[in-house]
Order: sequence, then C-alpha cells, then structure tokens
Amino acid sequence: MIDLHTHHQRCGHATGSLRDYVTAALDRGVRVLGLSDHTPMFAEEEDHALPRVAMPKSGFPSYIAEALALKEEFAGSIEILVSTEADFLDGRTDPYTRALSAYPLDYVIGSVHMFEGRDIFDTTRWESVAEDELSAVKSRYFREIAACARSGLFHVMGHVDALKGNHPALGAVPAPAAADEMLRAIRDSGAVMEVNTSGGTKMCGGWYPEFDLLERAHHFGVPITFGSDAHVPERVADQYPEVAKVLGDIGFRTWTVFRRGAAVTRPLC
Repeated sequence: MIDLHTHHQRCGHATGSLRDYVTAALDRGVRVLGLSDHTPMFAEEEDHALPRVAMPKSGFPSYIAEALALKEEFAGSIEILVSTEADFLDGRTDPYTRALSAYPLDYVIGSVHMFEGRDIFDTTRWESVAEDELSAVKSRYFREIAACARSGLFHVMGHVDALKGNHPALGAVPAPAAADEMLRAIRDSGAVMEVNTSGGTKMCGGWYPEFDLLERAHHFGVPITFGSDAHVPERVADQYPEVAKVLGDIGFRTWTVFRRGAAVTRPLC
C-alpha cells in the first residue's frame, strides 16, 4: 500500500501531527507514505499570507526537518517520502521553484485550488454560472491543470477534477478535448496523475478523477499514483483497496512513486 498525499496541523485546516500520520499508516499496513503538507504561499510578500490554507514561510524549514527525522526514525518499518503540495499560480511559479530547490524533496504535488480568481471549493462561485456554461468552465480548468503539468515544477498532479468538489453536477459534464489535452500534458511532462479519494469529504462524493478520466488516462499511457489527501490521520490510505481494484480492472498494473525526483514503479497489488 502507498499513500503520497497527506496533510497535518501546520497548514491550519488539518488535524494531527506528522507522527500521527506515520503511526496511522503503520497501523493500516502502508509501505510508502508521503508527507506532503501545503507549501507556504511563496509568491506572497507576507510570511503567513493565508493562515487557514498553508503554513508560514518561516515554518517550512521545521516541517522539512521533522519529516526527515521521521524518515530516518522509521526507516526499518515504512518508507517515508518528504514532499509538499504547492498551488499552481500561472506566471508566479518562480518563487516556488527557488524556495523548494533548497530542500531534499522526493516530489512536489501540483494542485489548482484558485481558479479564475476564486477558490475551487467556494459554493457561491456557481450561483451565476448557467448549466450550458459548465462544459466551457470545466474545459478551462482542465487546461489550467495542463499548464500546471507543463510548468515542469511538479511530479504529481493533484485532484485533477476537484472543481466538481462542491458542485457535483460538474462531474458528468463532458469536456473531452480539454481532458485529452490535460492527460497528454501530464504524460509528456513526466509527471503522474493521482487518484485522490478525498472527494468523499466534499459534496460530490467519490474520487478525483471521474471513472471516465481514469479510462482515458490508461488509453494515453498516463502513470498513476494514489493519494488519500488525508486531513485527519484516520483517512490515511482511505479506500486504497477499492481504488487498486478499479484501476486493475481498467488495465493499470503499477503505481509510480518518486525518490528525490526519480520515478519508481511499484506493483498495483
């Protein structure tokens, strides 16, 4: 079992310490655990620009130090990968590249949380969007994920259709051309797409991405990894067996993990 996407109390909207997540992973039989809390807002001037979203810049060194210490402490029991989830802000990636290059990270998750000026989980954003506009909105979001992949900063594309999180109807809205562009961009960038089971914590339920995107990803040869996106220790490896079964039925045979930026494949089951 693997889980490459977890958070903890430093980000301001998760609970539990890094050690709590390691303990939970050990209890569940996880063999590879990624500690990947939200990156500070490196593109902002303030040290702690968004206290309920991400840790302060001044807190990042202690986060990495603690994660590395846990990696060494538990080396005989579980492989701990040291990572972070960074927001993709088109045209503002340089501060992230400079800051993150100073640390021995195994991988970086790239996620789009702010889209067209608003939080993707803001339920009010849909009040002025007509049903016949949804396909165009979804297409633009997928193209933002494609730009995220092409930036070259990230190894894992996080929750690629999470725009549906608090607007469930969006999940079934077709956007095939943009979806295919996104999947090709992920594949060609050398990044991987995660199957993220945190949709169950939002109105949409289920996983990110939708089943049809998983099938299309297999068709285009997009590598896959798993992330619970746990914000409480109890969700570590949440629904891992179910995801592995579905992916195996589609035709996937391996997960991809990263060690110091190098891709390594592991058997799906």
